[in-house]
Amino acid sequence: MIHLSPNLIVPAIIFLLILMWVLNRWLYRPVLKVLDDRQAIVDGAAKDTADAEAKIAALSSEYDYALQESRHTAKTTGSQAQAEALAAEKEILSEAHHRAEAFVDKAMVALDKSADSAREELREHAERLSRDVSTRILGRAL
Repeated sequence: MIHLSPNLIVPAIIFLLILMWVLNRWLYRPVLKVLDDRQAIVDGAAKDTADAEAKIAALSSEYDYALQESRHTAKTTGSQAQAEALAAEKEILSEAHHRAEAFVDKAMVALDKSADSAREELREHAERLSRDVSTRILGRAL
């Protein structure tokens, strides 16, 4: 059987306390400090990641909104430009139609004058020809 004497127990307890103090001072505290530092780094990285994800989500929604807004603006501007182009086209076609009508009217007036002068000339020529024919047939001048 094991017999414990007070002469052995007291130095063992003192040695154990000194060993605990040395191990705590030189081993446990530095190891725990390193573990705490690593945990702090991991927590900081997790926080940075969460912040970055939140920022990405905010920027993504802002980008989507800006893209939607620019599409709407482009659509509105395109519709407005198309309406303006149609109005300009109608105006140009209307002016061209009026010019064409004026040109046709002018041409018709000139054609009527030309036809009138041609009729007058033909009438004069017909009269001259009839006088010549009657002079030849009758043998005398009228």
